[in-house]
Amino acid sequence: MAVGLSIALLSGCSYFQPYKAPLTQGNVMTQEAVASLQEGLSKKQVRELLGPPLGKNPFNPNQWEYIFYSTNTELHTDSAKHLVVYFDQDEMLDHWKKRDKTIQLKEDNSFLGLGIF
Repeated sequence: MAVGLSIALLSGCSYFQPYKAPLTQGNVMTQEAVASLQEGLSKKQVRELLGPPLGKNPFNPNQWEYIFYSTNTELHTDSAKHLVVYFDQDEMLDHWKKRDKTIQLKEDNSFLGLGIF
């Protein structure tokens, strides 16, 4: 009887989904902040507008990258997803590129992410 009860209880576990916290990374770059960019801004002014860059190119310190990603599709829908900012030799803003890139994460629905069940 105990074996039958434990099998019934364990089979019920497959109906429950573990809680997955939303993953959010990077800087929120509002359309207003991106529209405020203009050639000739200093690095300090760009940092005040957009926040600290997510990545600096070690081979080109005059290139900063800003990335925003969230698994919650309703969070900051107007935010730019990928922005690359370029500075000239005097460390003044030269130009920037807004890249629309979607990121696909591997979906793992196995038990506790172990790939067993």
